[in-house]
Amino acid sequence: MNRKLLLFALAIGIFALFAASCENDSEENRAVVIVSSINENAPFFSDVLEQGDTLYVGGLPYTIDDFIREDFVPVTFYNRPYNPIGTTGPGRPLSDFLITRYRVEWRRADGGPADQVPPTYEGATSVQVPSNAFVTAAVLLVPFEVKNMPFLSSINYLGLNFPDEILTIAHITFWGHEVGTSREWSFEAELTVNFADPVVKSEKN
Repeated sequence: MNRKLLLFALAIGIFALFAASCENDSEENRAVVIVSSINENAPFFSDVLEQGDTLYVGGLPYTIDDFIREDFVPVTFYNRPYNPIGTTGPGRPLSDFLITRYRVEWRRADGGPADQVPPTYEGATSVQVPSNAFVTAAVLLVPFEVKNMPFLSSINYLGLNFPDEILTIAHITFWGHEVGTSREWSFEAELTVNFADPVVKSEKN
């Protein structure tokens, strides 16, 4: 598979980028909750079409057992106790933070058409992060129906634009609240996502 876009990403340092909530500096907050890492601080490779166990029959691609896989990404959250007036400790009231929902928005990073990106996706979750603790959870990044969209299906190994790659940035916003309160606030993270279709090599028979 052509890796020129990956080299481009490495060259300009586009990996996982993290940003704390714009409200984290407020004295009303008892914690600073951030994304500590996403996909272990590495770009995410999304395989557009997964090949099944049988690759070729009679010298032709065998597609009956091909399938599309939804992409989940591991996200590690960190809850650092914080309040200039009084910091709560682990296990105390108002010390835990509950993440309840998220939104994934996309943009191109390779100069391609701005409208050829996955649609914005919103999902619900329930991840409780204790005070002064790290918690890792899986987040749905790419629903399976996205890979049937023409701009992605065209780069699978049966498509008109194969082999090709599409380099994007996923911008993820998380919302949650301190356990015991209803005041919701947000924080954000970004991840490089490379859509491609690495084909398993096999001798045609």
